[in-house]
Amino acid sequence: MAKTTDRKKQEAQFKNKLRTMIGCVTHMQVVADQAMEMAGRFMTEEEADDSDALRVIENLSCVCEEALQVFYEELQKGTRLYERLCEDEPEVCSKLAEKAMRDL
Repeated sequence: MAKTTDRKKQEAQFKNKLRTMIGCVTHMQVVADQAMEMAGRFMTEEEADDSDALRVIENLSCVCEEALQVFYEELQKGTRLYERLCEDEPEVCSKLAEKAMRDL
């Protein structure tokens, strides 16, 4: 019995971590995109070409987009990620999938 309870607790913690990770990745992509937009307003083209920080920000935005795409594809396939996130809260998953589609 203790093993089952421990497993359920671990699964609940895992679900929470996945939700947190999805939120963090989405937030990070928004911040990166905002930073690139701001840089575009004050940097000259030459400064932007020479900016290592701007290149890293662009790469970060792309990585975030790819990560969200993977999460979205997992949700669409109904794989274990989908099951873990949506087992008890299907309405949350529907909203998450809709948001992912809008963000992509």
